[in-house]
Amino acid sequence: MSSRIIVKNLPKHMTEDRFREHFGSKGEVTDSKLIYTDEGRFRRFGYIGFRSEDEAQAAQSYYDGTFVDTSRIAVEIAKPFGDAALPRAWSAYTKGTTLYNKMHGVIDKAAQEKEDANNKVKQKSQRAIKSLYDELVADNQDDPRFKEFLQVMAPRASNKTWTNDDYANWQTDELAAIKDAVTARREKVTAKGVASDKKTKKSESSKSDDKPVDVDGADVSPANAEKAVSATTGLSDMEWLRMHMSSNSDEGDLENAENSESQDASKQDADGQKQDAPDASAGDKKEEKDRHADPTENVASAIGQILETGRLFVRNLPYLATEEELRKAFESFGPLSEVHMPISKDTKRPKGFAYILYLLPEHAVKAFKSMDNKVFLGRLLHVLPGKEKPQPREADDAQSGFKSTVKKERDAKRKALAGSDFNWNSLYMSADAVADSISERLSISKADLLSADSSGNPAVRLALAETHIINDTKRFFEEHGVSLDRFETRERSDTIILVKNIPFSVDEEELRSLFGKYGGLGRVLVPPTRTIAIVEFFEPSEARAAFRHLAYKRLKDAPIYLERAPKDTFDTAFDAEADALRREKTKTSEQSKVDLENMHEPLNDPATSHVSAQGSGSGKGETGCVLFVKNLDFDTTEDTLRGVFDGVDGLASVTIRRKKDPKRAGKWLSMGFGFVEYKSAKAARQAMEAFQSIEVDDHALEIKMSDRVSKGGSDGDAETTASDGKKSKSTKLVVKNVPFEATRKDIRDLVSAFGQTKSVRLPKKFSGGHRGFAFVEFLTPQEAQHVLDTMKDTHLYGRHLVLGWAEEENSLQAIREKVGRQFAKDTGES
Repeated sequence: MSSRIIVKNLPKHMTEDRFREHFGSKGEVTDSKLIYTDEGRFRRFGYIGFRSEDEAQAAQSYYDGTFVDTSRIAVEIAKPFGDAALPRAWSAYTKGTTLYNKMHGVIDKAAQEKEDANNKVKQKSQRAIKSLYDELVADNQDDPRFKEFLQVMAPRASNKTWTNDDYANWQTDELAAIKDAVTARREKVTAKGVASDKKTKKSESSKSDDKPVDVDGADVSPANAEKAVSATTGLSDMEWLRMHMSSNSDEGDLENAENSESQDASKQDADGQKQDAPDASAGDKKEEKDRHADPTENVASAIGQILETGRLFVRNLPYLATEEELRKAFESFGPLSEVHMPISKDTKRPKGFAYILYLLPEHAVKAFKSMDNKVFLGRLLHVLPGKEKPQPREADDAQSGFKSTVKKERDAKRKALAGSDFNWNSLYMSADAVADSISERLSISKADLLSADSSGNPAVRLALAETHIINDTKRFFEEHGVSLDRFETRERSDTIILVKNIPFSVDEEELRSLFGKYGGLGRVLVPPTRTIAIVEFFEPSEARAAFRHLAYKRLKDAPIYLERAPKDTFDTAFDAEADALRREKTKTSEQSKVDLENMHEPLNDPATSHVSAQGSGSGKGETGCVLFVKNLDFDTTEDTLRGVFDGVDGLASVTIRRKKDPKRAGKWLSMGFGFVEYKSAKAARQAMEAFQSIEVDDHALEIKMSDRVSKGGSDGDAETTASDGKKSKSTKLVVKNVPFEATRKDIRDLVSAFGQTKSVRLPKKFSGGHRGFAFVEFLTPQEAQHVLDTMKDTHLYGRHLVLGWAEEENSLQAIREKVGRQFAKDTGES
């Protein structure tokens, strides 16, 4: 199936605009083409390309057999180029047909060889017949009856009805004399021509050697000779007149040909005013070269070039095509390294061509063979070998013998690895920017924050500050429609860039002016902490240009680190009005300070609305007292749910989980589930049996027993399960990638700020120093989960701490085996 249709039997006066408009009602038209001859004559058919195959099928069913003006059109699905189902071409305007070859003088080798073979066979048979005829005539040329037989058996068209019957009885000498007279007369007329002078004719006719000879040897007059010729040859008066006017007609034909050529030349001159014509000699040479060129040689040379570069040049693309659609079409042949679709700076629309670079050249060759002359979004693609990708200027300097400094080599290496999908920490922040941000927030100097005279380790204080800044930044991004869950994926966006390691003094307007040089910008999010930013572009090519030019570029006193943001970073599409309103609110510095103060999490977080019953439950710290309720209506409130479950005595608290509304700042949306806590496990079981499948706001509730530990209604936010329904595994965490400068006290001081620790263990080597990881045990699983979620992006002494759940050693034998493996590794034993 193709997304392109062919329309036949169109009116002669059809125009391109009307053609596109007529068929545009059944889908999005990507291409329209009317077919003309080289002389500009409309051939009364054309092609329409649609964006999808369904639209093309609908247009074919709707328009086939309808009328355009007074012409009944025929609409069919266009077959792909080179399809075996295509009928044999017959038109004189189609290359390769017999009529086209005759019109343009193209020599078909196969047809020429076949014709030559047929001519040889024909000549051979004619020679055999002629030899047989000559033998018969030689033997019977004196036989009058044989001559009469030949005359009678001759075709009717060769004999005139008035031919003398006694022609066959003429003597041989009579026939020879008449033949000589006719030949002389014809030579005489040919030599003189129609434009000869009458006097010349009279003088030449008076010569004795030109006079016709009578059969008896006497002289005859020209008039008599002409009569004799007419009588003996069987010519009519009109035929005889035409024979004598042959030279005049030839000159007339020559004049007519010259006139037609002059008219064509004048017509070409008139056309040349509108369109420049190429040099005739050059065009003839090129046409002659293309005529005798072997197409297999062109394909072989193209494949050889593709094998060297692995790059394709694709043209005749629809202007509505996107890089994502083009990537999807060509990714089926192999992994792609790059897709570059240039766009116009004025219209922001694609220019109609693209470059595609494959990781392996073999995949590029496969795509070249399969996609050339194939229909893509309603248009025929033309795939050509692409030239080698231009090298950066630094690479050219290195090849020309220019030796760069160590810093330039390091920067070039960093830029080469800047586009890598792998990254240790997407929310990396500059330590200096973190110190500036926390100093401004706490209204203290940076020297006091990092002073060694203060209590505690300055590195630990900086790590704690970074953790708070990261959590505040996450909260800001969530409020502005950023999906933080997408940061765990490796799929990268083509239009969104993470800007890291920016100085604290850089604001949103400065980033807009820096990145706006390379294209149109959408959202530019700079949190009040001003340690990281997100920049959104409208076009992928502009985002790539900005990434290429600004990666590791110095911004004030530090180089900025760029990273391609995860795919689908934003939950919602860009809204110009909402973004303008947001920018208006954050213009002044006073508003930024207010945002900084509001970044602190309030004591009563509205993310978890909570309604407590009077009195504290006696089941605090027990399991089996909390019910998990789902299938709630999004408009159901805690008061409504409390009114239902209050029918069983011992209700302690009611909680409905909520999330922030990405479209409305400061608003919260219900997640459709919640928790109901009772003072005792018996009351919880009784409520589950009594209220199972009860309808609340036209929704049947589904109730299950939760594994949360009861808090007796005193603290609704202290949950025994992880946020968002993640189940806590244990109370022990393993902290990897610990700097060797860190001590056990540093680890304890760092994690104790977010949870009450039970023990901190930093395994040591037998040769001295620790192994680079630590085990931290907390009092409750909730605290362990909170530390895991809070500190997963924290750095200590410049190293990224990697936190995870520690494996539980359930038996003494397993612990002994693990210690034995570690001892054998340190001593070098197997």
